[in-house]
Amino acid sequence: MTVAALCGFLPAILAAQGLTKATLEIGPSRHAWTGSAVGPMIANRGQRALSAPIVPGGVLPQSAGVITAVRWRYSFTRVPPPDLQAYLCNADRCVMLPGAEGKTNAFVGDDASKGFVFAFRVPGSGGLAPSLQGRSNEVTVSFR
Repeated sequence: MTVAALCGFLPAILAAQGLTKATLEIGPSRHAWTGSAVGPMIANRGQRALSAPIVPGGVLPQSAGVITAVRWRYSFTRVPPPDLQAYLCNADRCVMLPGAEGKTNAFVGDDASKGFVFAFRVPGSGGLAPSLQGRSNEVTVSFR
């Protein structure tokens, strides 16, 4: 599955209500919001699994609302297969993640008030035994 195909589903997903938790932080020179959602379950190879949308809680403070960096972290209840593909997506783009946590500048300049979803896929076909249950998906969005 291409990143473009993955992104095609995001506007509707981000508009949907999800079980997320978000907090807003204000630092001396920048703003940030942090949100989390329970990770999805992956039962089959070759199918994508999406997290609930992670959106900022409330109204962002007075600022331009432009992303300066995004940190992410995801975890599962067991060690995922080594060929797991993980993506972080907003309404404009998807970025393949190199690991279970890190920081990216790929969303710099995007609207900080929009949400994110995680997308996961294990290549191949057939069942994934045992299923892989997501534990937590988290983002911290820094903006000015």
